[in-house]
Amino acid sequence: MYTSLEVVTTCIASLYKPPRNFFSHSMIARKSALIIFIQLLNGLLGYIALKFIALYMDPWEYGVVGFAYGFVALFSMFGTLGFDHAHIKRISEGKDLGTCIATFAVTKLFLAGLLASVVIGSVAIWKYILGRGFESPLHEQAIYILLAYFVLLTLTQTFISTFNARKESAKAQIPLLAYTLTRVVATIYVAYNDLGPIALASTYLIGEIFHFLLALSFFRGYPVARPSLAYFKNYLSFAIHMAFAVFSWRIMTNIDKVFIQLFWSANEVGEYFAVYNLSRFVILFSTSVGLLLLPTVSEYHSKRDFRKVREVVAKSERYLSMIVFPIIVLIIVLAEPIIHILLSDKYMDALLILRILPIFALIEILSRPYQSLTQGMGMPEFARNRVLIMVGLNIILDIILIPRNIRSLGLKLFGLSAEGAAIATVISYFAGFVYIRYVAYKISGIGSSRAVLKHAISSLVMAFMMYKFMELYDILRWYDLLLAFIFGAGIYLSILYLIGELKKDDIHLFIDSLNPLKMLRYMKEEMLKR
Repeated sequence: MYTSLEVVTTCIASLYKPPRNFFSHSMIARKSALIIFIQLLNGLLGYIALKFIALYMDPWEYGVVGFAYGFVALFSMFGTLGFDHAHIKRISEGKDLGTCIATFAVTKLFLAGLLASVVIGSVAIWKYILGRGFESPLHEQAIYILLAYFVLLTLTQTFISTFNARKESAKAQIPLLAYTLTRVVATIYVAYNDLGPIALASTYLIGEIFHFLLALSFFRGYPVARPSLAYFKNYLSFAIHMAFAVFSWRIMTNIDKVFIQLFWSANEVGEYFAVYNLSRFVILFSTSVGLLLLPTVSEYHSKRDFRKVREVVAKSERYLSMIVFPIIVLIIVLAEPIIHILLSDKYMDALLILRILPIFALIEILSRPYQSLTQGMGMPEFARNRVLIMVGLNIILDIILIPRNIRSLGLKLFGLSAEGAAIATVISYFAGFVYIRYVAYKISGIGSSRAVLKHAISSLVMAFMMYKFMELYDILRWYDLLLAFIFGAGIYLSILYLIGELKKDDIHLFIDSLNPLKMLRYMKEEMLKR
């Protein structure tokens, strides 16, 4: 017996003939769609929390939390050191699951202790040896709360990385949704009652407790053997390359907020942190595909099936580009109403940041399939080199662009504050993209994609038409903004269809991937599997 929903979805799907190799990609697409859906839901919930913060708290209060988060996150690489990637790599290669889990769990326990020791030691050196302090006592208190959050997150990744290695997307994503939901509820309460930055920082820890407990409950029944020194050495041989990448990546994504705090104030950090969080939600698309690409490429590579490797990477790039290009361009075009409607006019000084910063998300998304390619083919040194290039350039540009001057050296600089951080971020990501794209071509022969160029041109045409639309229509309310996004998306898809870039096969894959009944069936099967 079929329900009416089953009849409808079956009829729609029957209009399209499944493309060749469709079923080999449909499960990856469905798992990606599940991750994207949950990540978008997380993004929506996160936005709701951000809106309450913008309405009921001052930017400096959010800046305290943003600084503390960035400070601890700088050292959070000591909680991973590349072992998370190594765990995914080794399990996907077919090594004994119980031994892998035991070895990884012991390693993560040690890394959590290392992370706590390094952060506490760094604060002590900053205060008592260098004789420096913080803008306020609240900054230091927030650091210790965020440290507890990152330590618990390090332990939670024992379970989450195992789920990701086995491509069990539902088990990896549902605990994350629980974390976000818990933190958002706590944030709304804290912001509405104006309980201050310390209470706001505590919401991260409260959410992570739920994240840990739910992931642990899903982990029951997995085999846990004895830790193996041989396995640890095998992990280390891969992780040692990724450790440099992770180390550099943490610096790359957090040093800007620390520099803004150091050379300006918590108010500027709050403005930058709010816009940064609006921009980076788009990276959720690449994260969803990246979580599946690494073990998939690793599996094909272990079987020496290079044709499949090239095929899955090329398809990932095309679909990511097709989806993300219009989103980024629309954010840039609609930056002013986005801040007015989604944040608050208190953040209007960050308008230029929102017109610059989202470009980094686009570049990172286009880089992600090729980063997964090098890691999955057992060449983590290229991922390491990419991030080293990015972080080196980013630090140099941050030092030049953010501060007004460095008095101790007698240097007068650009003094662009958060705008300088945004420019530095975009340039650094672009340099990393050029490098990883060149490497991918050398090791796999994957050349430039015409599809990406078509998506870029179509998005620019859409942008021109959107500017004309905004001359005729004032975007003042949330439904005006939604209408603008729908109108822009309609223009973009129409252009793709007219130039033959949006094909019937694509439509069929999207329909099948988003089929709610198949999605629920997949989640049920995975959650019941042991």
